[in-house]
Amino acid sequence: MQIDRRSLLAGAAFATAFGLAEYLRPKQVMQMAGDRELADLVPEAFGSWASEHDPTLIVPPTEGGLTDRLYDQLLMRRYRNESSREEIFLLIAYGGSQTDDLQIHRPESCYPAVGMRILDRELKTIEIADREIPCVSLLAHAPGRYERILYWSRIGDRFPTSASAQRDDKLQFAFRGIIPDGALIRASSVSNSPDQDSDRLSSFLSDLGNSLDGEAARVLLA
Repeated sequence: MQIDRRSLLAGAAFATAFGLAEYLRPKQVMQMAGDRELADLVPEAFGSWASEHDPTLIVPPTEGGLTDRLYDQLLMRRYRNESSREEIFLLIAYGGSQTDDLQIHRPESCYPAVGMRILDRELKTIEIADREIPCVSLLAHAPGRYERILYWSRIGDRFPTSASAQRDDKLQFAFRGIIPDGALIRASSVSNSPDQDSDRLSSFLSDLGNSLDGEAARVLLA
């Protein structure tokens, strides 16, 4: 049976593409958390802040649900300042593998999905343990409620401040053959007025970061 030249070239191209795709497929998994639980890694009290039990923050896991599929661990706490009595809500989401199907969802998409408009967005930097962590500050609004949000996201050892930067970082890891883990650390405060800045949230997150031991710091700060 005679095989024409066009078929041979097409077969060679297919084999080359398959080999290249297999070569580029990430094989090394980067997981900072190991088998440690966020609840054990993150202190319940630090500086002038202490967490208080809040049953409204307990979300029962739904097998097969979006949160269950996206995150390996989710920690939510309400902290109160012992002197000012101010409350700050902390959310930490950890995913052991950041792929196209499984990746952390940024507040810019999560808040509008539950009916809150993003009124303001700016980039900030927080100093934690002699490191500068790039963060995003948001102001979200719903009728009768304003929420100031400050967060950072970690993909492997990168800190993307936008969805496009997050995609670029994952792609760069993929070219290195690595599937990175990811974490989102978010602090927020609620008010009936838009006149609230993010300085208190910056101080809170800085105090939190500086209180972490080495293992916890690797999970949240890489």
